Amino acid sequence: MKSNTGTGRLRRIAHLRAAKGRGKRRGGSPRSVGGANRLQLLTLLIAGMPGLAALAALLFTWQDVRIAEQGHITSRFNDAISNLGSTSLDVRFGGIYALERLMQDSARDQPRTISVLSAYVRQHARVPKSGFAKEDESLEEQHKIEPATDITAVMNVLADRTPDRDGRAQLDWTRADLRGLQLSAWTVKEAAKIERSGDVPDTRVPFSWATLGGADLRHAALGGVDLHNAILVDANLHDTFLQHSDLSHAVLEGANLNFAHLIETDLTGADLNWANLREVDASSGGNNFTNATLVGADMTRAGLDGANLTNAKLVEANLTGAQLIGANLHGAKLSTADKALEEEFGTYFEKDANLADADLEGADLTNADLRGVDFSRANLMYADLTGAKLTGVKLTGAKLHGVRGLPPSLR
Repeated sequence: MKSNTGTGRLRRIAHLRAAKGRGKRRGGSPRSVGGANRLQLLTLLIAGMPGLAALAALLFTWQDVRIAEQGHITSRFNDAISNLGSTSLDVRFGGIYALERLMQDSARDQPRTISVLSAYVRQHARVPKSGFAKEDESLEEQHKIEPATDITAVMNVLADRTPDRDGRAQLDWTRADLRGLQLSAWTVKEAAKIERSGDVPDTRVPFSWATLGGADLRHAALGGVDLHNAILVDANLHDTFLQHSDLSHAVLEGANLNFAHLIETDLTGADLNWANLREVDASSGGNNFTNATLVGADMTRAGLDGANLTNAKLVEANLTGAQLIGANLHGAKLSTADKALEEEFGTYFEKDANLADADLEGADLTNADLRGVDFSRANLMYADLTGAKLTGVKLTGAKLHGVRGLPPSLR
């Protein structure tokens, strides 16, 4: 019996060990689990390698395409520049329109394209060093003058560009000869509609901040051109036609606008000091000179009927014989007695404005500074001088019927 008992105990021990072994095989050891995870990760990496390789290849391909594209644009730019230097007009046209297409295709290249085209205008249409070219006395012959066809093409290309892409590029036509230039923001159909209905589209030729100092724009016709903040110092705009154009805050000091034709042109805040506006035609109504400075300007026989000259500065301006019927000169400053103007301009003024023989019938002169101003023989019938400063005003021979705001002592 002892032998049997020992044998049974041995069997039970063997059975228990076998059971523990099976338990270990089912649960597994931590080392065996980690090994399996690493094996699975390696398997996934190997499986994903073709995808990663494809992505890397795609990135390298995209970079190659971009490099090739930029190289192509550079090549196009260089070819266009070469064409601009050709003696053949047709080849130069090709270069101009190639640069236009380049601006459309590459926003980053627009600034330097603008610089190149502006330089082309300055180089090929220069005002002579001796001064503005002499013209035939015949008005008919003068109106036949126009820019060369390639210059017109460049100006139209620049007029049609998207200005938001200009960056720091400057439209620079300093001392450019642009006589007879025809530019309009509208098609012929749109222009005809404006004539019929008076409704003006919002479209404008984007030339704001352009530099046109000393440029020759005689006999030019500019419809819907945006030149606000433009520099036109000493520019020649004799007999220029400006319709629905914006020259607000433009600098036209010393510019020549005699016989210019203005229709609903905005000159708000413009600098027209010492400018020549003799016999300018701005009587169509809608011309705005609000807050403009016209110190020392020659406005002899200027047509300014219905013009808005609210708060304009006209000290030393010569308005002899000017037509100002129904004009608005509310708050205008025409007297040297206003010392604040001398401080503003940093100079000493000697003469008050001269409006002798001017026609101011129905004009609004309320709150204007008219001290010492000469209105000899002027027509002030039905004009309103309420609140105006009138000390020393000269009214010899002036027509005063129906005038308002004039003290009895000055009648």
